[in-house]
Amino acid sequence: MVTPPEPVRSLDQPRPESLAHHNNWNLTPASQLHWAKRPDGSWWRFADVAPQQLEGPGVFFIWRNGGAAEVSAVLYVGRGGLRDEFARCRRDSLFNSEGLYVTWAAVHDVRMIDGIGAYLYHQLHPIWGEAVLASPAPVNLPLPM
Repeated sequence: MVTPPEPVRSLDQPRPESLAHHNNWNLTPASQLHWAKRPDGSWWRFADVAPQQLEGPGVFFIWRNGGAAEVSAVLYVGRGGLRDEFARCRRDSLFNSEGLYVTWAAVHDVRMIDGIGAYLYHQLHPIWGEAVLASPAPVNLPLPM
């Protein structure tokens, strides 16, 4: 395979079609996740989720709805064993305030969890949490929130 020569350009600017530039990633949803909602179709309040509702590995995120005076914000994107990860968040004082919402989705192929977590992190821009260093694996987003 021969790579065609490129015109000279500044080293600090990626090519417009370069995969190094995140806007050029082909991020069409490859996996359709089933995002959890209450039986009435509304979002779950974080404090109302019972541990027995959470089975196996998956991804989730916690957010605060905005109102007339404030903007909605995603606080955290999590991944891993759902029951354990929710329990860990509940022990953290950051998530003990009122008005937090959550949704989660099971991910049956555990090899996909980090990639899905990376995609959610890049799309939702959480205030807290660790960046996931994996190739983003696009999924459907549960929007609008």
